[in-house]
Amino acid sequence: MSSHLNSQSRLVNLQNAIEQQINQRLQVEVQDAARFAELEYQQAEQVLMDESRDQVQQALAVMQGIYDQHHETMADAELRQLLLESLRKVRFFNGRGYVFVGNSKGESQLLPPAPDLEGSSMYDLKDDQGNYFVRRFLEIINSNQGYGYARYRWYPPGNREVMKDKITYIGHFEPYHWLVGAGDYVYQIQQDLQKDIIRHIKNIQFGKDGYISIIDRNGFLVGGQGIDQFTAMHYSQLYAPEDRNRVSHLLKSIKEEGFYRADWYFKDSSRSVNQLLYIKPLPVWDWILVAGTYNDPSLAMLDHERESLAQQSGEDNGQLIITLLVILAVALLTIRHYSRWIRQTFSHYQKDIEDQNQILKENARSLEVSARIVEAAHEGIMLTDAKNKIIQVNDSFTRITGFERDEMIGLDPVVLSSGHHNQQFYRDMWNSIEKLGEWHGEVWNRRKNGTLYPQALSVTCYRNQNGEIENYIGTFSDISQRKAVEEELEHMAQSDSLTDLPNRRLLGERLEHELAVISRYPSRQQLALIYLDLDRFKDINDTYGHGVGDQVLICVARRLNDLVRTTDLVCRIGGDEFVVLVVHEDIEVAAAHLAERVIKLIAEPVLVAGEQLSMTTSLGIALGPQDSKDKEQLLEFADMALYEAKQKGRNNFQFFELWMCEARAERLKNADKPGSVTRNGVSETEPV
Repeated sequence: MSSHLNSQSRLVNLQNAIEQQINQRLQVEVQDAARFAELEYQQAEQVLMDESRDQVQQALAVMQGIYDQHHETMADAELRQLLLESLRKVRFFNGRGYVFVGNSKGESQLLPPAPDLEGSSMYDLKDDQGNYFVRRFLEIINSNQGYGYARYRWYPPGNREVMKDKITYIGHFEPYHWLVGAGDYVYQIQQDLQKDIIRHIKNIQFGKDGYISIIDRNGFLVGGQGIDQFTAMHYSQLYAPEDRNRVSHLLKSIKEEGFYRADWYFKDSSRSVNQLLYIKPLPVWDWILVAGTYNDPSLAMLDHERESLAQQSGEDNGQLIITLLVILAVALLTIRHYSRWIRQTFSHYQKDIEDQNQILKENARSLEVSARIVEAAHEGIMLTDAKNKIIQVNDSFTRITGFERDEMIGLDPVVLSSGHHNQQFYRDMWNSIEKLGEWHGEVWNRRKNGTLYPQALSVTCYRNQNGEIENYIGTFSDISQRKAVEEELEHMAQSDSLTDLPNRRLLGERLEHELAVISRYPSRQQLALIYLDLDRFKDINDTYGHGVGDQVLICVARRLNDLVRTTDLVCRIGGDEFVVLVVHEDIEVAAAHLAERVIKLIAEPVLVAGEQLSMTTSLGIALGPQDSKDKEQLLEFADMALYEAKQKGRNNFQFFELWMCEARAERLKNADKPGSVTRNGVSETEPV
């Protein structure tokens, strides 16, 4: 009888355990589906950035191949048109994406969706946040890298009312100094991924008939088995009143994630009454995931076992009574014999238990101390399992990233990625971790509020006795302040402290870069160095003081910077001396035109400290690579031309010519004669 009762009790307990496992399975399946959807949503930007970069790089490879094959045999205008037409029909992102091309002036060369705008200037276009994004494109191709991403907002197709976030990758086609770009709207990539997520969730099946369906807060039935016949319909459009009531009642009853009892559908779309559901709202698209109960084969086996026990119970009762009497007699005889041994054994076990409890207490104290150390650490600490799923973070992690502990548990650290690094960067990182067991370096990651910041990151993997990876431990600190200081120091090293213009060092780097580009593509643009100073500026310092002189220099710097294009470079290299670096296709005409504008601009009166001051300027121009391919020699030649402008009465400009070198050599021979002065370390026979 006791055995029978124990069996019955065991079956009841087993059924409860199976039902609990079923409920846990529902919860796990829904949460896994939700994590998949959220991760796909968060990776939309990375998908957009990777695809845009790949399309631009492919376009540049095609253009370079065409250029290399035809630039020596085809007319320049014809070759340019061939390059543009080779990209006109390129499409991606489900037909939305295209490649566009612009020149160094911000003029559109290729714009497939609006060919009527090709040839017009896009330089002054700005979004609803005031960003001049075409100017940003030009800054990217004029940077040392020559490529990069630009974020801005623009009107999506069919909507001229509201701008949407857009990400574009910009590359540099050096032969013609063109910018080549491709991108898309973030929300459209998210919608593309939404279809993949629906397809993934629809294919989820657990047990014999468990599935997940998707509805949204507005009452649309998104998809999933069981509601296939209603997909993409609003519940108010359902034909049967009981179906409309079933969906409406469920929507009204949902408050938060958890178990609910409601009328719903089985996998075969038949209706169910009072079904146990597990429901999880999914904020990213305002979806609701619904998972229903399913029949587990173990429950049918338990029912069969109960029937067998019921049949055997009558047969076994008599034998059970006899067996119990025999057992009772034997027990009375043996209990007395073994009672003393049991007491001794119990005493021994009791001591072992006390020893084990002491060890557990010591271990607990040790773990508590370790936890305090981790929580007190200033660095953020993140612990993941062997599959790189987060299982613990400390308080500093929350402080630095803005993510709470509960938000991160179970997620892949990829949710923190910034999109700043390419796939090769992460492959190299994981190769180091797998081979060396650790990696140390700097990365850019994203906080919860979306801002990017630099980290000093160390990743270590922990292996068990069998050499299998059990955990990854990441330790990081926010180095934003250090980076800001480094950038400020770099800016100070490359900028003039008075005018904030680039200094001689940055001029040298930019000049060296432009000369290298021109040497690779000699048929492309050329450059000019315009060296200028203010005529008789010393008189202003002597008459009004150096404070007024400094204000005049600041005003001149501002005027020059506003006058030139964003692709040109204005530098102050000392005193009242400025240099303008210009890159242009027709360089001699462009340099002369700019010099005339500079002379006219400097001649405009300056109001400083209540005094209206008038000035003139003299300019010397050297062309590269015609005059020289050496950056130092170009600057020297421009200085020679400036001297000749001074000699010819000031307030004019002169181009460098070879005879100026001979004139300079002659002046050097006469450097010791009375009346000579020194300018820029070189003796001159006439004052400047």
